[in-house]
Amino acid sequence: MKLSITYADLQDYVADHFHKTVNVGYVDGDTMSVSVPIKVLGFTKNVIINIIVKGIEGTDLFLSYDGKMGIDLLVSPAISYAKKLVPEKAGFVEQMPGNIVKLRLGDIYKLQKVFEKVALKGIRFTPESIEADIALL
Repeated sequence: MKLSITYADLQDYVADHFHKTVNVGYVDGDTMSVSVPIKVLGFTKNVIINIIVKGIEGTDLFLSYDGKMGIDLLVSPAISYAKKLVPEKAGFVEQMPGNIVKLRLGDIYKLQKVFEKVALKGIRFTPESIEADIALL
């Protein structure tokens, strides 16, 4: 079974719920780019990060990220800031060596019931959308 969300719908969701502008786009089947405008000294600069699906183990999703020089200097503090902002959800994200981020999707309360019924088999990117392959249990 396939679930999908278009990049436009994802961008709209982020804007509506988090009041942040992000641009999400296709790079290849395993990679999407995320562009976020950041103001620096009165100028707006787009910071682009490529997010790559590295694997799935049970309900854990492994992603890696890359971008231009200095991305590491932005991602680590951003993850730390998010954990401080929402401490009860801090355990869902683990930063690992080699620019790998482990997302413990099965630990998210709202997803626990979902993972009792389905298994996440894969995630791929198309030119129009993000697709998740799931299997009924």
